[in-house]
Amino acid sequence: MKSSDKKAPADDPNLELARELFIGMAQRIYSAPASPEQKKPEPKAVATLCFRLAEAFEAASRETPKVKAAMEAASKAAVRLDEVDLSHVFQPAEKK
Repeated sequence: MKSSDKKAPADDPNLELARELFIGMAQRIYSAPASPEQKKPEPKAVATLCFRLAEAFEAASRETPKVKAAMEAASKAAVRLDEVDLSHVFQPAEKK
């Protein structure tokens, strides 16, 4: 597929990974000779498996030490509005 071809909407971040998994798995599954007692899986079942694998990969990638450290640093650096005391801002100024 060329980069100039139309791409599917980017609603699912795992779509590209699932597509790559499907292509690789389909090449191996459907190009290998089948024995009479072994039935090849339906392509839709293979595609479903690929999406589940892509989701599992994304979930596992969020649990790596590097990502956890980055998330913790971002959390510490974030301003939590519920912890900020703004009462002095909303009080009327004293007249002199």
